[in-house]
Amino acid sequence: MVRKSRGVAWHRGLDVQTVRTAALRILDDEGRDALTMRRLAASLRVEAPSLYAHVRNKDELIDAVLDVVLDSVPLPEPGPSVRASLVAGFRSYRRALLAHPAVVILMTERTRFSQSQVRLAGRSIELLESQGLGVRAAVDTHVTLVAYVLGFILQEVARPTTIPPAVATSSPVVRRALSTLTQRSVDERFTVGLELILDGAGVRRDSRRRDSTGSRS
Repeated sequence: MVRKSRGVAWHRGLDVQTVRTAALRILDDEGRDALTMRRLAASLRVEAPSLYAHVRNKDELIDAVLDVVLDSVPLPEPGPSVRASLVAGFRSYRRALLAHPAVVILMTERTRFSQSQVRLAGRSIELLESQGLGVRAAVDTHVTLVAYVLGFILQEVARPTTIPPAVATSSPVVRRALSTLTQRSVDERFTVGLELILDGAGVRRDSRRRDSTGSRS
């Protein structure tokens, strides 16, 4: 006889995808501290031990949640411009993480890679190496790009939305900086940062004309 909890089968119909989706929903709605095996079991209306048929522990659960989000990021393809492919790839990476900001915090706290992180990092380094960077330079550039993306997103989701007047008028330099800052959208500022990192790494630009963000279109 199948054991039931609150009118629902002990484990019938439960699968890995259902567990991952429910965990991500808790993370999005309630934050990372709320994501426990007990809370997840309650949301699925099962007993906590039934989850261990699908995830071995909390660490594996978090890896699975990260993969749900990062699997939605398409691998950048080596097109006519490898640099454009890298920029497009990191833009997609940012969009996926912005949809689930709590995942960014989890990524900064973890000391190991999920499978999807390995997939994305491998393609990024491969594209950088195809531009003539040695493995050390490619790894350093990739690490810097990822740190930039995560830091940029943390500012987006946590920074104040308004600047106190006293700060805005505190000095001519600050006034000029704020005026200049507002001339670009957040998306444009993000792209400019990517381009600056790639410039510093020596990833060559193509011959196309620059667009308004400072990148080449």
